[in-house]
Amino acid sequence: MRSPNIVALSSFLLLSLAAAYPSSMRADANKPDNSIIDLVAQVPISPKEKTGFFQPIETATNLNDDDDPVPKPDYTFPSWDTAHLRARRLLALSTTGVLSTVYPHSSSVHRSSLKGVPVGLPDYIADCANGPDSELANLLGPGNPLILALNVGTTFRNTKAGSNISLSIDWWHQGASKAGNNVSLASLPRLSLLGYLEPLNDLPDTSRKAVEKCFLDSHSDAAWWLPGHENAAHSGYWARMVVEEAFWIGGFGDRARIGWLVPDTWRSVTKHGENGKQGWADVKLPGE
Repeated sequence: MRSPNIVALSSFLLLSLAAAYPSSMRADANKPDNSIIDLVAQVPISPKEKTGFFQPIETATNLNDDDDPVPKPDYTFPSWDTAHLRARRLLALSTTGVLSTVYPHSSSVHRSSLKGVPVGLPDYIADCANGPDSELANLLGPGNPLILALNVGTTFRNTKAGSNISLSIDWWHQGASKAGNNVSLASLPRLSLLGYLEPLNDLPDTSRKAVEKCFLDSHSDAAWWLPGHENAAHSGYWARMVVEEAFWIGGFGDRARIGWLVPDTWRSVTKHGENGKQGWADVKLPGE
């Protein structure tokens, strides 16, 4: 049971902290546009939200308080719509990522201490479902990356044993090279996709060739282990990662969105947009 003195001290500190914020950063019930930046914690977007996917609107803090001595920020706070677009752009521009799975509770694990332990390993990926009328869009589904799964790989042994899978990608290396050496990597976006691996079995020739072309456009060396080829160095198969959840960290929390994305909105994003809405090609990541 907490001491009454501790509870009182905690309440005092929280109230003092809230009062210390610049007036431009404090909550204002008269602002219906949700343009206030919550510096304490951002409320994660809820999967239960049913709002449509509107054209992104950048929102800024109130810069009209001349009595506030605190320097005004020279950036705008992105909307959640923009966060979805940037997240899909990050996937589209990423060719590698870390695939994480869990070792199975079975005798196939070479050390019993590893049963149920997660393991993350870098691998090739390709975002190939961006053409609205393309065969790959129908085959993979929007927002689901293409994976070349090698049977020898730990990641794919684990998924065969029943493990789910997650994919972590970031803008750290690309963003740092574009934005300059002085940029903080922690200020750049990163994304975690959670779901499961679904093999693409018995592909017709047209689909197989389309899959191979898309993947080889990003990874020409993968020609040495293409599934079904007689002289392949390793046996494997094509698969799609079906994304069920996505967690976005756009950068520092006082100027970027951090939280869960809406799955339906994630899947609704297109490359160029339609009906007046923007697509992921219409936004930029830091340094672009």
